[in-house]
Amino acid sequence: MANPFITGNTINTEQYNTQNEFKEYAWDFNRNCFIYNNDGSLKVVTRNEAIKVWVYKVLQTERFRYGAYYDDYGFDIEKFVGKVPNNAINANELYNAVKEALLVNPYILAVNDIDFKQENKKITVNLELITVYGKSTQKIEV
Repeated sequence: MANPFITGNTINTEQYNTQNEFKEYAWDFNRNCFIYNNDGSLKVVTRNEAIKVWVYKVLQTERFRYGAYYDDYGFDIEKFVGKVPNNAINANELYNAVKEALLVNPYILAVNDIDFKQENKKITVNLELITVYGKSTQKIEV
């Protein structure tokens, strides 16, 4: 079934005009911790910056492991540990698993591109997303 929000190269975001703006607590991706304001409160980011935080957290959270999250939150990363992502079958499975984990978010309309690079034991995921706010790219180490 075609995505009803995407028509050609344009995106129909009319449905989202009444939806709340997407917000998340700011995240320091290098230090792997929250970012605080000068007054000690947590900094809040919105729109695509918030989606970047959400994507990072989803891909770092093993699905079904923590009771604090709904069953559709997280990524089944453990089944890929020890597999080489540049093998065609493993790469396709990994691509579909990442896409499934991300499309749970109603603010993400499409996952256009996912690229995996492996250096030793580190895998870097480069993503191109179409959100209700436009195109977003992200680089995540998993």
